[in-house]
Amino acid sequence: MTNLSRQVKNSAIVSLFIPLIALFIVTSLQTGCGNKLELASQSLDRKIKVDGQHGDWEGVMTFMEKENVSVGLLNDNEFLYVCLVSGDRQIRSQIMRLGLTLWFDPHGGKNRTFGIRFPLGLQEFGVPLGGRGNERDMERFQVLFEESLSELEILGPDEDDRFRLGVMGARGIEVDAAISSGTLVYELKVPLKTSERYEFAMGAEAGGVVGVGLETGEFDREMMRERMGSSRPPGGMGGRRGGGGRGGSRGGGFGGGRPEMPEPLKVWANVQLAASN
Repeated sequence: MTNLSRQVKNSAIVSLFIPLIALFIVTSLQTGCGNKLELASQSLDRKIKVDGQHGDWEGVMTFMEKENVSVGLLNDNEFLYVCLVSGDRQIRSQIMRLGLTLWFDPHGGKNRTFGIRFPLGLQEFGVPLGGRGNERDMERFQVLFEESLSELEILGPDEDDRFRLGVMGARGIEVDAAISSGTLVYELKVPLKTSERYEFAMGAEAGGVVGVGLETGEFDREMMRERMGSSRPPGGMGGRRGGGGRGGSRGGGFGGGRPEMPEPLKVWANVQLAASN
């Protein structure tokens, strides 16, 4: 074979493989980006009452199949409203036992810049995460979970930055959770920007893109061993505001036997906020 023939053949081979290599690169990028959620917050067009009920959210919920959670997002110029709904028993149990944190990155990344931890989780107060499931234990769990909803924690931007305060004194932040007929509903109202009225805020602008992270707590076996003998209720907690009149029980989610401890739920999404009204 002459040199010219070899060059022609090599050129043909290269011409064949270049498109295949390009296709492989594009496919790899798409696969790598496939796990990145892209969500949009709609402009606030209704009155949202943060009460642990999802009737206000009809028509704006998006179901995330992989996580088995429905999420709703609304915002105006001042606040972002978030609603999470799940009937998944495992997710419900994780949140009740280990707590839930929503993280916000005003720059659209995954930096834990500003977080709101609520509920704190029954593990925080040394409540044994198991039981035989008898009626007395179930009633006790329901009471303790109810009491645990009276406080929240503000987190970040540094890892050691933690500020705990009562839900009623959260200075612009409103949050609530409830379980009814096996379905967990979580609602949050959080200021976009800090001001004289709102000390704690995301640091974002309407119309921008923010990163939002959803994380459950992790099972701390050492802490539970230390506290297993204690049966005291959560310390320093007043009664739950508002009392009854919610419709549906706030208990549930505590089956008998040993508790299942799956991997913590960790989900991040880029959220496009609605533009200013």
